[in-house]
Amino acid sequence: MKINLFPLLFTIALFYSCINNQSNKNDLTPKPYKVSKNFIPINKAPRIEYNTFNNITQNQYSFTNTTSNQEVSILHHLDETGFHFYQGLKFKDNNLGVIVGGTRLRARITLNGGKNWKEVSFSRFANSFQSVDFSGNNIFIVGASNYIYKSEDFGKNWSVFDTKYFFKENQSRYQKFKYYKVRFLTEKIGFIIGEHERHSVILKTIDRGETWKIIKNNNLPKNEKGISDIAIISADELIITTLSGKCYKSIDGGVNWQLLYSGENTTLSSIAFFNSRTGFIGGSNNVLMYTNDSGKTWKKIHMPYGEISDIVIHENNAFITTSFQALDEAKSFIFKIDSKGTNTPLPFLTKKDDSVFFEANSYAIQTLNNHIYILDKNNLYRTIIN
Repeated sequence: MKINLFPLLFTIALFYSCINNQSNKNDLTPKPYKVSKNFIPINKAPRIEYNTFNNITQNQYSFTNTTSNQEVSILHHLDETGFHFYQGLKFKDNNLGVIVGGTRLRARITLNGGKNWKEVSFSRFANSFQSVDFSGNNIFIVGASNYIYKSEDFGKNWSVFDTKYFFKENQSRYQKFKYYKVRFLTEKIGFIIGEHERHSVILKTIDRGETWKIIKNNNLPKNEKGISDIAIISADELIITTLSGKCYKSIDGGVNWQLLYSGENTTLSSIAFFNSRTGFIGGSNNVLMYTNDSGKTWKKIHMPYGEISDIVIHENNAFITTSFQALDEAKSFIFKIDSKGTNTPLPFLTKKDDSVFFEANSYAIQTLNNHIYILDKNNLYRTIIN
């Protein structure tokens, strides 16, 4: 008997075609996110590529700050940075410190004041970390990622919290997150600020970063761009800057906001306040503004050059770091101004040492006791504040 195989082969082909079509459909259809409200171990988090590199040794070098005649130590150096440079730093003491940046969500940790570093990375892409801070002995890092990264043992082990938990109604697989700062007021109280899908985001913890909640503010404009920096005066009193050039203040923990400043054609990137009345905001186009009446009025401070990228307070002075593309080496990229805002900012770090090159592409500065840490594109410096 002769069997006609054509109907059978056609049925089999149709069956596999349906399977393939269904598979392709499933690939294109976003799957609902089942994100946890808790931190999970790094090896259980999806789409994280975790790598470690131990014992990166740095040759110790120092030179003289000709402004203060104090010794400057170079704690970290990169010969060729490219996109791989660091833009956030935090030292807990003179031994334990972390620098973060990109690419590949990269961080380096030292336990001995910069003599040796351990590197960790969490991505295979060009996204970068932006900020790091400590809550007690816990390290928290954020950046161009939906995750908050935490280590409880100085970088040996890591866990993450997926902030997609706050946006479960959005089923898009490729949501855009960028967190610019993580800052703790006390060991218990901390904030993370940034943007999600080009809208401002504020997260808060009151339990040392174990859990986070999103602050659903009432009156920040819906079209307000990401929040770039935050000054935490108290748990209730917050002052923020935004990428659209505005400064806002809240006295109820971020629920309601009052507009303090609005600049034209300006991106504000940094803020630092001595107290609730007196402080500075800064950003692009050499904008540095000063207030001593809680933002009711502002005075523009003349900056010699540079885009203001970070400001830090130490006693009665503010230290300002800048970023810009100079044709030649910068004479200085760190400036100092007093709390009265009456003087033009003066260079703080200068040198005659030709073997040290000021790249002047700096995004982070920190004071710790009587030391100041400065992160340039190539180098991490530490020196004493007079």
